[in-house]
Amino acid sequence: MPIVTATDNRYAIYTEVMLRTLVENIGEETTIDFYIIDDGLTERNRERLLKVIDIRPDYLELSFINTNKNLYENCLISDHITITAYLRISVPPILREKKYHRMLYIDADTLILEDIKELYDTNLEGKTIGAVIDPGQIKALNRLGVSSTDYYFNSGIMLIDLERWQEQNITERTLDYLKKEADKILYHDQDALNAVLYEDWKGIHPKWNMQTSLVFNRFSAPTKCYESLYEEGRNNPAIIHFTGHDKPWNTLKSHPYKEQYMDKLTIVRSAEMEVK
Repeated sequence: MPIVTATDNRYAIYTEVMLRTLVENIGEETTIDFYIIDDGLTERNRERLLKVIDIRPDYLELSFINTNKNLYENCLISDHITITAYLRISVPPILREKKYHRMLYIDADTLILEDIKELYDTNLEGKTIGAVIDPGQIKALNRLGVSSTDYYFNSGIMLIDLERWQEQNITERTLDYLKKEADKILYHDQDALNAVLYEDWKGIHPKWNMQTSLVFNRFSAPTKCYESLYEEGRNNPAIIHFTGHDKPWNTLKSHPYKEQYMDKLTIVRSAEMEVK
């Protein structure tokens, strides 16, 4: 089961928290191939991340992969979204070359609470990806120049059919959109992916990507069905995603999972200090 994330030196320690909470919740016989998109990690940070496989060495492997960062040099960035976020766009063809049929991408700023095997096994029903609706941008496709009634998804957790991604030339089309429609981009890689993958993504249960806005119920659900799904996600989240500028380690306040996250982060930091 290939799991992909992207990180740089600033986010390396938070990536380790995500990886360790993921491993803590997987089934005993589940094997995982971790692929970390390496955006300039130091040797020390690579070594720290590699130690994650020591938890279950017979079932875990971890590799670092590089992509052509120059493809994204003119892309919009912000205080918490750097070029690292765009690199996920280039990874599916790399994983397809390794003969995988699907991959699961998970952002580094997450806390895993359940076995992700259930998510990985989701039936995509012929769609290229599975993702969770972004409650604050539900009707953003019009802003992107797309004529569709489809909703808008959050790109922080994506289950990807690698064969279909290749067949539909998603990487190339997304790069093309970033280049030609740069003036429309507000939410980085996510905008471009939505502009290309509209009507080609399967909505998965919000519990698999409980974004901060979902946790705090900041936006109304588009339908009664989604209202119920939002509530189910708040009651029994599987992945907490600390979206936005406010993170548990900086300015996030009153989040019900901040303390649990910080406990995990403290353990990781303590282990790092012991190594020093």
